[in-house]
Amino acid sequence: MSTPHNDQALGAPLRSKKKRSAVFIVIVASVLVHVLAGLGLAAVKIIEVLQPEPEFEAPPIVEMKPPPPPPPPPPTTKRSQRSLPRPQPLAVKNAQNTSVPAIEMNAANLTVGGGRGFGGGLGDIGGAVADSLRITSFGFDRAMEGTLEGTLYDFKKDEQGQALSNVKRFVPGRAGYGVKIRYASDILKSFTGNFRKDALDRKFFKSETLLYGAYFIMPNGRASAAPKAFKAEGVIAPELICAAYTGTYRPTKSGRFRLFGKADDVLVVRINGRTVLDASWYKSRFSRWNQQASSKSKDEKNPQSYFGLIPPGVSGNWFDLTEGRETQVEIVIAEVPGGYFGAYLLIEEEGQPGKQIFTTRPLSDQDKAFLRKSHPDAAQFIN
Repeated sequence: MSTPHNDQALGAPLRSKKKRSAVFIVIVASVLVHVLAGLGLAAVKIIEVLQPEPEFEAPPIVEMKPPPPPPPPPPTTKRSQRSLPRPQPLAVKNAQNTSVPAIEMNAANLTVGGGRGFGGGLGDIGGAVADSLRITSFGFDRAMEGTLEGTLYDFKKDEQGQALSNVKRFVPGRAGYGVKIRYASDILKSFTGNFRKDALDRKFFKSETLLYGAYFIMPNGRASAAPKAFKAEGVIAPELICAAYTGTYRPTKSGRFRLFGKADDVLVVRINGRTVLDASWYKSRFSRWNQQASSKSKDEKNPQSYFGLIPPGVSGNWFDLTEGRETQVEIVIAEVPGGYFGAYLLIEEEGQPGKQIFTTRPLSDQDKAFLRKSHPDAAQFIN
């Protein structure tokens, strides 16, 4: 009789055998996977090694222009001669007292080299620099602060320079002396009442050259000096002529003053629109001014004659001046019949002894030299 079959005992070897087979398969598969993976990596590496390196094309080379060279420094040149030193600015408290170097001087004219034109306020130097400054007895040839502008009129010609028909009968020469006096008297008496120079401009011929007066010292001499000074010699005959000056100045001192002067033939002065002196040869013929009785009496008791004029001088009316205040001055000087001519104008202060040359600006050294040389009488009236 046989031993009975046990299912559990028979299944154990079988199951153990199956487990060993499965493990073997897993191991083999794992090895294959690793081998295949290694082969794959080796193939990739081989391909990378065998594949040629890519070639890169360099960009085209563009030729660059070099930058322009910097400009050369400006050439330096050596001066052929040493330059003159730069003039120093003129700084003075009162420029009108400044001296200007004189070059040439004579009795009738003073030429100043390297002078200046003057303008602006009192004591200021302005305007263009002039090559020379000409001084005559009738004024400077350039305006300066305080000077009065002077024009020479010819009562024998109309404004166009044509001879007037009503004067042809007594010019040229001294014929018709009385007629000339009456003719000039009518013109000047009207003019000195209002000093309208435009009225003379419309009626009579005038000089192209203007002069600028500050003082009026014209020693007695030939009447031809007037046209010569105004550069109208040969154009304006020295008879029936009138030099009219107008302008303003600022006095350097306050006080009460009066003028003193004489003329051959006409000298009339207005201060701030009022006639203060008529020192003409013929009184009351060329203005409507009347001398004060006290002044007339003093002149008669102590007659004074200067600058070659024989008739005694005339004292004017008193008037007030204020330092620094603009003061209007109008002066007319005229020669009627022709021949000799002269005029002078002085000033005196109330309560102060002596007289001085009337001037609308302080006298420079050249002015003083010119006046002293023009006539010996000038020295006693210059400070």
